[in-house]
Amino acid sequence: MSTDQKPLTIPSHAATNPPLSPSVQNALYSALLSSSGIPAIQQTLTHELQASGWTTNLRTYIQTLLRSGECTTYNEVMKRVLEETRGAGSEDKSNGTTNGVNGNAHGKENGVVEGKSVEEGGIKIPERAVREGVRAVRRELEKVCDITVEGEEK
Repeated sequence: MSTDQKPLTIPSHAATNPPLSPSVQNALYSALLSSSGIPAIQQTLTHELQASGWTTNLRTYIQTLLRSGECTTYNEVMKRVLEETRGAGSEDKSNGTTNGVNGNAHGKENGVVEGKSVEEGGIKIPERAVREGVRAVRRELEKVCDITVEGEEK
């Protein structure tokens, strides 16, 4: 296959409505792997997260969860980390109060507040890392397939 020819053409709406079929997903993964796209995406994300201090904050947060006894298993730690990075655990929906690890969660205080930005010592994924990650994914996808955006002229 020549470098000008791309194996797939995917309209932009197909990624979300409806989701890509497993066969298209597999074709994309294969194309990204063969073009070294996945390592490039990982490198961009790793760089952005390290530069922001996120990886250091993550390590501290996990150590705090384990040392305090709030989490004792890998699954408990992963659940808390995923909630925190997505900002999901920061609001208690029943009364609108903060349910942070430093607040009233389990009646413990351990110096880490859910929902904090990296600058504040939290592990919410920085917007810059998200933005640069999306750019990296798009850049690598454009190398292996044609992406058409509805209403956009080429």
